[in-house]
Amino acid sequence: MRPLVITLVGAVAACSPPITIPDGTALTPRGSTGRAVEVCVLMQERSVRARAMGVAEASLAPWDYGIASILVRHPSGLVVIDPAFGVNVAKDLLLGPKLFALAMGPARDKRPLVEVMRAANVDPAEVRVALATHVHWDHVGALGDVPNAKVLLARAELEWARTLSRSLDEGVMPHHLARAKARLARYDFTGPARDGFPASFDVFGDGAIVAVPLPGHTPGSTAFFVSLPDGRQALFTGDTSWTMRGVEAPAHKNPLARLDHDVERTGQALGLLHALHASRPDVLIIPAHDAAALEQLPPCGGAKSW
Repeated sequence: MRPLVITLVGAVAACSPPITIPDGTALTPRGSTGRAVEVCVLMQERSVRARAMGVAEASLAPWDYGIASILVRHPSGLVVIDPAFGVNVAKDLLLGPKLFALAMGPARDKRPLVEVMRAANVDPAEVRVALATHVHWDHVGALGDVPNAKVLLARAELEWARTLSRSLDEGVMPHHLARAKARLARYDFTGPARDGFPASFDVFGDGAIVAVPLPGHTPGSTAFFVSLPDGRQALFTGDTSWTMRGVEAPAHKNPLARLDHDVERTGQALGLLHALHASRPDVLIIPAHDAAALEQLPPCGGAKSW
C-alpha cells in the first residue's frame, strides 16, 4: 500500500499550485512580544506514519503524527487552543464514509480532551476561553466538553461554518459548534500588521495570545502567536501544513488527502510560514499534526501541576 501511495503522490505533486515565498525582510518583528504565559500540550493521539502521507514528497521517512490541544495559563483564566477530540469521538468517526474512518484510525487510539485534562490535574470547567485555528472536526470536537469557555472564532471562519449543514461537509461536523452555540463569538482582525501578516487580533490586549489570518486551508484559518516564558514566540499554524517538513521545504500536503478549501491561498500561506521559519529563529512554528514540533513544548501535568 505505501509504495503505491508514494508513487501516486510523486505523480500528482507536480500538479500542485506554486508556493510564493515573500521577502524575509518584511518579517521583522515590531514592538515587544507581549506578556509571557505558561503553555503546555495535551496530546490526544500520537503515531508514526510515512512522510508521503502528510506532505507531497515521495518519501518513506517517518512522520511523527499527532493530534493535540494547547493549554495556556493566562491571568484572565485558562485558554485552550484547538480543543480536539470530544467524549463522543467514537461516534464522530462513524459519521463519515468508511474511507474517512480508515484514514483517521480507530477510536481506541484517541483520547478525549477531558480525559487528558483530568490526567494533568486540570478541570475542564475551569477553561474560560476556547480558540480554534479552524473548525474542522478534529480541532473543535471538544467544544461541548469545556462548558464555561467562551468560544472565539474568526468572523470569516464562523460565517463559512454556518453555511455547512451536513456532517463532515468540507471536514466540518456542525454538531460540534451547535454544542457551544450560546458561547460562540466572532472577532475581526482589526489590529496592526505584524511579522508578515496583514492584520492581527490581540485576544486579551496584552500580547500574550495574538491571532493572525492564515486563510487557505479554510476561509478563516487562523494562526496564534503565544509569548513563551523564555522570550520566544510559539506560532500555532493549524493545518496550513500538517508537518514541519511542509514548512521547511516548502511543500503542499499529500494531494490525495489534503482538504484545502483554496489550494492557491494555502500555497501563499505556506510561503509566508517558510519565510518566517528561515528568517526568524525566535518564532517556534508548530503545525497542528506534527508531534515532534508539538513536543518541543512541555506536556501538561509534567513537572508542574496545572
